[in-house]
Amino acid sequence: MSQFTNKLFNQARDFLYKFTKGSTLLNLLIAYTLIALPFFVYHEWHLPWHYITLLSLAALICGSILLFGTLYAIREYWINPYHPLIEIIAILAFILSLWLSEVFHFRAGKVFFFILSFVIILIRVLRMDFYVKISLATILLVGNGLLSFRALQTVEILSSYVLFKNKFKFEEVDLNSWTKSETENSYWNEELKIGFTIPEDFYFFKPQDLNLEQKTGAGQIAGLIASSDTDANRYPFIRMFYFPSYVSFELHQAASEVSSYLNMQISKQEIEDLQEISAVENLLPNLGSKFWTFYDSLRPRYAKSGFILIENMNHDKILLHITENLEKGQAHEPGIESILKSVRFSENETPVPEDLEQK
Repeated sequence: MSQFTNKLFNQARDFLYKFTKGSTLLNLLIAYTLIALPFFVYHEWHLPWHYITLLSLAALICGSILLFGTLYAIREYWINPYHPLIEIIAILAFILSLWLSEVFHFRAGKVFFFILSFVIILIRVLRMDFYVKISLATILLVGNGLLSFRALQTVEILSSYVLFKNKFKFEEVDLNSWTKSETENSYWNEELKIGFTIPEDFYFFKPQDLNLEQKTGAGQIAGLIASSDTDANRYPFIRMFYFPSYVSFELHQAASEVSSYLNMQISKQEIEDLQEISAVENLLPNLGSKFWTFYDSLRPRYAKSGFILIENMNHDKILLHITENLEKGQAHEPGIESILKSVRFSENETPVPEDLEQK
């Protein structure tokens, strides 16, 4: 058995040597392909196979080009250290990769960058040749990896958005015309014939203020009510999706679309332990609802997500996709409950105050 294995390895080594003609660069690119391609496929496994194939090949080509440029710069710098052009390109690429990866959004990321910068500048001023070369190679390789992964994430988000958006083909309308009352956080949209009032610690984002990831879902995004003015992904939040009256969108389709969206998050390992729960929604007139509990892997906690399907006076349907913290003994968090109770379908309609409602 060992002789057969050794023979197989020798034949593979000979073939590789003849194929690459002894080129170290080609050997490294082949090694990169063998390591990166399975990772790309695994990372995109939640998408259909044709999406997986296209995204993985595109990521591999882009990553190979970046790696080729990185290895070329490292070789040139190793021969000719302290080359200013190579140093400037390496620094700019590293800063760009950290910025795109949102490292600078966190205090720890900023501290890491300034400490690393101080160390690199120090060894550069002291002209410690070996450590200068190692430092430049490190930031180039790290920057390469971060840029490749960020590019893959961006295309993945675009693919997920298109995958959901194309299921219901209808002519989109301008849903950015939200008007806010001067005296309170009350919003109204004449196109949607719907309005609501949000508590002081909630914020409203128009469709034009959202990125593709926040818009991903069935239907046309109509807005997002979030509990943070800087991070629309921090729950509790409500995403609103619009379906015109001439499009057939029933309760079972809403359940299927939201379930598919949550299962996609499971495939991306963002959430786990998805469990359907039975609950009757009675805070506002609706066509039906369904909710699930899950464990958030990114923010270690149990949470709840689901939808309420409502219909306006024009018989257009609006899907309220709600994600919130799991509160034992309560249907919703207080802020979400307040928003749902305030939903109205007439501009002049005044929501009933909670204290009068209880009487």
